Amino acid sequence: MPFVYGLGFSSIPGAEQKKFMLYHRFAYSMPLRGKEEPKPFKIRDGAAFSEVSAPLAKLGYGYGEMFWNPPYRKRRSKKFGREQYDFIKPRDVVVLTTRPPLSDQTHGDKKKMLRSCTHLEDQIFKACRKYFRVCARSHVEIRRKICGKSEKGHLEFHMYKGARLKYFRRVDLHQLKRPPKGSHTAICFFLHVKTISEYGCGLVVSFGMGGWETLIWNRIVRTRHPEWLKRPCFVVGEFDMNNLPSRPATLKFVDQIKVDILLEHKIEG
Repeated sequence: MPFVYGLGFSSIPGAEQKKFMLYHRFAYSMPLRGKEEPKPFKIRDGAAFSEVSAPLAKLGYGYGEMFWNPPYRKRRSKKFGREQYDFIKPRDVVVLTTRPPLSDQTHGDKKKMLRSCTHLEDQIFKACRKYFRVCARSHVEIRRKICGKSEKGHLEFHMYKGARLKYFRRVDLHQLKRPPKGSHTAICFFLHVKTISEYGCGLVVSFGMGGWETLIWNRIVRTRHPEWLKRPCFVVGEFDMNNLPSRPATLKFVDQIKVDILLEHKIEG
């Protein structure tokens, strides 16, 4: 059978899948060079996904599918509709541990991710946009009704030599502020919604602005805040990445990192 872009890869036979609550990985391709073709084994943030999926297993979820999202190419790719994902059940949850490229097509950053333009991605983005007004590599802005007067509702990030915070401000003010001199501030996000449109399944999106930030954040979610996976919420966290080990044998060093929760918004319904 020929491989088709956009379809899932299952680890559980069809008959067995009906018995479980399943978590499905929503995975984006690594950056492509030149005429390189995307491959399903070249995907982002696998280690981060393993961190956040561990507490899901403790909650009784089994692993279902990997939804591979290579860049959509208008002349070479087919857009996949709702029918390709009919097996997703309301009790399932889709998990994304990479920054969703909500604004990459219009923001103009050199570092950007390309959309897959599948029906499922459309519904995931629809859910995320209720909380993010902008979500690009260089700039994230949380919707005012969610962040209120938080001093870090509008966030701008360095593009090279890490993804540390560059400027921040309240969304209702114009004056930008800088983090303390010498700091390497990471800002990370966690979103858990009970249902997404047209599928009825849950959604977990947990990411930082770079690979290191995302991996550390999902370790923190697993070890300190697994309760976030039990209830719908939107969370913004902050930590300093100064003095990280260059070649750690494990991630145990993360347990010593001080984390500040800037926003924890309970999602009703």
